[in-house]
Amino acid sequence: MTDVTESAEKGAATEPASAGAPAAAAAAAPAVQAPPAPARTRRGLRFVLFIVVPLLAVAGGGYAYLHGGRFVSTDNAYVGAQKVLITPEISGKVSKILVQEGQRLSPGDELLEIDQTSYRIAVDSAQAHLAKVATDFATLKANVKSLESQLQLARQTLTLRQADLQRKTDLLASRAGSRAELESSEISVAAARAQIEQLEQQRAAQLAQLRGDPDMAIEAFAPWMEAKAALDKAQRDLSQTVLRAPISGVATQVSSIQMGRYLDAGTAVFSIVSDDQPWVDANPKETDLTYVQHGQGVSITVDAYPDRVWRGHVSAISPGTGAQFAILPPQNASGNWVKVVQRVPVRIEFDPGEDTRELRAGMSANVDIDTGRQRTLAGLFGLGKAVAAITGPGAGPEPAAKEASAR
Repeated sequence: MTDVTESAEKGAATEPASAGAPAAAAAAAPAVQAPPAPARTRRGLRFVLFIVVPLLAVAGGGYAYLHGGRFVSTDNAYVGAQKVLITPEISGKVSKILVQEGQRLSPGDELLEIDQTSYRIAVDSAQAHLAKVATDFATLKANVKSLESQLQLARQTLTLRQADLQRKTDLLASRAGSRAELESSEISVAAARAQIEQLEQQRAAQLAQLRGDPDMAIEAFAPWMEAKAALDKAQRDLSQTVLRAPISGVATQVSSIQMGRYLDAGTAVFSIVSDDQPWVDANPKETDLTYVQHGQGVSITVDAYPDRVWRGHVSAISPGTGAQFAILPPQNASGNWVKVVQRVPVRIEFDPGEDTRELRAGMSANVDIDTGRQRTLAGLFGLGKAVAAITGPGAGPEPAAKEASAR
């Protein structure tokens, strides 16, 4: 009993304390006031959305407009290099191969050799023919001189016989001579004249071969010139049996050559790709060419070396679009016509001093052409077009069109 009584008393004592705790907490609660966070957060969010974000967008758009029209960029660009097809000028079998795939070559390096046997025979034959012509020329000049001597002697003989004929004519007139002697003398004179005529014809025929010049040099003698030309051709053909590199570069497609293969004149054997002075052929859109000019600077990167930048300049702008030089140019005078933005080839050369040894023909490239043109805010709001139309050269439409195309 005593224990139960004590427990009841303790419970009674505890109940007032428990009942008073919520009351005390309720009394203390109004003293801690919660901040009006939701209202302030909404006002800050509205400020960011309606003030800061539009200002940033306008600033970013203005910056992009002012600085975005200066560079013309395209990834439709490829590295180009001089490529030479090695083709023999003569026919024959391959007797030596003096080059390997990928070998670096200098101008004049020997590449391959064609069998020289028949060409050496041709040279020997041409030399023999030239020597024969030289002998014939010497004989011809000697004959001309001999005929001139014979002609001179025949004329002297004719003079003597004419004098004898005159003497016998006088004797016959004085009845001191006979007619038989006179007729014999007349026959002698006629024979002398016939001999002179024959010698003159022979001399004329010989001189005709010398074009009327008995002192002609052998270099002007037509048969000698023909024989000399034949010898020169034979010697040149012999020299062409050894193919040499016309440029410096790297040999490629050499594997298509085999020993003993018969090559026809003009047949492509292999190629040499130059490793000196490559270039880039870019194909920007026609709408991007408004301010591209000759000599403008260019930044060049290639896909093979994305971290490497080369410097170059615009060296040429094609006079026509790429479609104009296609095998089958587009026919736009048809009923079904779709306007397509054309591309204009632009040749870009590397600046002096640029190390281009790593570049290979056909590599894909990216180019950025610096036109040096800066847009203005006046042009953004259309003021630039009005000013250009008033003060621009040619009174207006051309500058306006340029400004419109730039936008």
